[in-house]
Amino acid sequence: SNLFELFVAALCAQALRRALPRRSSAMSRPTGYNIRERMANRFEVDQRAALFGNRGARGRGGDDAHGAVSREMLERQNDSQIADLEGKVGQLIGLTNAMGKEIRSSNGILDGLGMDFDKTNSLLKGTMSQLKVMMNNKGNKHLCYMVAFVFVLFFLMYLLRKLHFFGGGGSRAPKLSLDSGHMVNITTE
Repeated sequence: SNLFELFVAALCAQALRRALPRRSSAMSRPTGYNIRERMANRFEVDQRAALFGNRGARGRGGDDAHGAVSREMLERQNDSQIADLEGKVGQLIGLTNAMGKEIRSSNGILDGLGMDFDKTNSLLKGTMSQLKVMMNNKGNKHLCYMVAFVFVLFFLMYLLRKLHFFGGGGSRAPKLSLDSGHMVNITTE
């Protein structure tokens, strides 16, 4: 593929050499050319007209009217785009204000949660220090009392659940059933 690219480049260079006119010298200029005179007159020549032709030349009534219409159309387009941008900027301002308000309220909530967690942490540290003191106490009497209290508490809850007076005993939970007419029947068995 490199050989093919070189071949194409050589053909293009040869075609360009044939298309360009030959000069006797690379820096040759027409006779009577004075560089100082050209430099002195460079501001007298309309450079825009020389570059772009006479597209923007004044003096022709039709082109001037057409130019005014096109400028007016461009101004209207610019005004509509500016109005669109103003609307979008207004929306962005509203969004940023709403976001700022939400962020401030979230920061307030987070600060409150942080204080609550600090209070809880200090309470837990106090409870743990009291438990350590109790466990380091030589008499294990307090620990035995605590285990016995928890055991008695669970036993009382079990007994109260079984007594008929407190809703326990032989009663069962209600049973829901659907009959053929899509009616709900509630029965206790």
